Amino acid sequence: MIIALASFAYAQRARRRDATIAARNDLQSCLSEISKLRTEREKRERQLGDGFYAAENASIRARLNDGTKLYLSKAVLLSTRYRKLDLTSFDNSLLGAALADEGKHATSLRFYRRGVKISADPADRAAALRVYGRALIASGYPRRGRRRMRKAAKLFSALGRKRGYDQDYESADTYARLVQTQMRWNYRSKTRTDLIDFNRSIREIKDRGRRHAMEEVFAEITSARRAPEEPLPPIGPPTPRAAAAVDAAPAAGAAAASVTSEAGPEASPPIRPADDAAQRSSPPLVTEEPRTG
Repeated sequence: MIIALASFAYAQRARRRDATIAARNDLQSCLSEISKLRTEREKRERQLGDGFYAAENASIRARLNDGTKLYLSKAVLLSTRYRKLDLTSFDNSLLGAALADEGKHATSLRFYRRGVKISADPADRAAALRVYGRALIASGYPRRGRRRMRKAAKLFSALGRKRGYDQDYESADTYARLVQTQMRWNYRSKTRTDLIDFNRSIREIKDRGRRHAMEEVFAEITSARRAPEEPLPPIGPPTPRAAAAVDAAPAAGAAAASVTSEAGPEASPPIRPADDAAQRSSPPLVTEEPRTG
């Protein structure tokens, strides 16, 4: 009996191990397909521009969207059912990003949180904190998200001062993403402070090309903040026909008002031709104004 129980336990353990290995392989395959589909989508959007969302490209969008949803749902199911799967910080960030692309920001928080916990080095931790904070802001937690994104920017700035790391550009990029995310979701109470830190971090970038790129992003953000929400179209000089129509409008309005004020609550019957001729031939009536006082 002891031998039978031991054999049964070993068989069950081997079965679970084989199922875990198969699930890990399926999950890695799903992650690979999701990465390929996201790369293809970005490539198509760069090539087609605004035409990507035209009706003639509906089949391309349907293929990319359906494939992403299929592999994403399977990957989420496998990662939820099998807890002991080996997922890296990048794998969790990839799943979170795919869910965020689908508009499921609240669901993506779980994978972003895992990515922060299992990050291998400070650079991976800063990258995971950046996307985790952005997802928190999109999910309705602006303070928590801002705190994590600013922490990521400070980590990138500290790494930029160490030998072996070139992360000064990432710090400015983190501040730029923070401000853009806050403006998108209309959380602008701390935007001024973040813009000041963004401008300061731009001056710390050593590479001239990257610094110029961040300066353009800063100028675009500041112009978007100062621009009115609904700009009025330019008003040119009126044409003679438009001026005549404007001059005639008050007279027409006054005539319509007088007719409306003289009309009674009930509609009057139409005037016959004989009555019209009689009214024209009869002298006008003189009415006496009422005396006051």
